[in-house]
Amino acid sequence: MSVRNKTAAAVPVQDDLNKRTKQEWIESAAVLKRERFEIAGALFNCGEHELLSRQEVQARVDAYLHPAHKEEQVNVDSAE
Repeated sequence: MSVRNKTAAAVPVQDDLNKRTKQEWIESAAVLKRERFEIAGALFNCGEHELLSRQEVQARVDAYLHPAHKEEQVNVDSAE
């Protein structure tokens, strides 16, 4: 029983170890196979000291690079 309790307590600690700050994610962009500017753009609205998991960062990068709705492009020189 005590072994099970120790591993259950270790899981939240392990989750905290896998989280990084915004600057740490930008500096380690290669881990996600992305460029630093892509990570910075995806995390622009995150706090400097906010801890983010890899899954959270990956989801933000995917949303940043592949937005759900596309903006309408209008040619300002066209005569409509």
